[in-house]
Amino acid sequence: MMRNSKTYGYLFIVLLICAGWITAQDTLPIVEPQPPATAPQTPPVSVQPQVTPQQTQTAKADALILFRQGRDLELKGRKSEAIKLYQDAIAVCNTELARDATRMDAYTIKCWALFRLEQYREVIDVGSQALNVRFDARIVETMGEAYYFLNDFANCLKSLQSYINATNEDADRVATAYFYMAETYVRLQKFEHADIAYAMAVYKEPSMARWWLRYAQNVEKLEDFKRAYNLYSKVLQLSPDNKEATDGLARVKTKL
Repeated sequence: MMRNSKTYGYLFIVLLICAGWITAQDTLPIVEPQPPATAPQTPPVSVQPQVTPQQTQTAKADALILFRQGRDLELKGRKSEAIKLYQDAIAVCNTELARDATRMDAYTIKCWALFRLEQYREVIDVGSQALNVRFDARIVETMGEAYYFLNDFANCLKSLQSYINATNEDADRVATAYFYMAETYVRLQKFEHADIAYAMAVYKEPSMARWWLRYAQNVEKLEDFKRAYNLYSKVLQLSPDNKEATDGLARVKTKL
């Protein structure tokens, strides 16, 4: 599966090159975690608390439960309650990392919670610290999204491409990675690049009305009005009351 995932990643680049939208020199290097400049200092054994595997598992599970509870509350509009749970999850992760600074699950959950708190610079800081321990695709993808909201588009694209190359095509966040790649290309006014990335995103996650809307709006920018009409129609199949799609459909219909 790893070989197939890399093949899909390279195929994505080849499609761009064959379409004439980028040259081979335009392709972005894959982000690889760099080793720390100096070896991390190992605290003396005497000051390390003794932690049983059961205690470590409990801390990890508690942090994940808190994060998921916070996310569920946020989806219900209970933002203030969600914030408290995200903060609690971070506290649990900090406790676990103080015991063992190599726990990648703790770094991952901490990055997720910081992201939900919109603390994007902290996501990068914690993620970079984690990648000095070892590579973790979950952290790389979260950093890619954080870079997007920090308007650091070069590192956003590098991180998301690294995640896609490192995982199989059925991984949880592959569709989201393609979506944020597309959004980044739009911000860079590379609408042809965005066209392919949006197509990959909705292919892998076809139920997201918002993604189809952004895809339609990008295709409209390319003045492919027939295809934009079909894409706006798809949005309305998924979300019949979507005003932006209704307006877009009426707008491109006059240009057919």
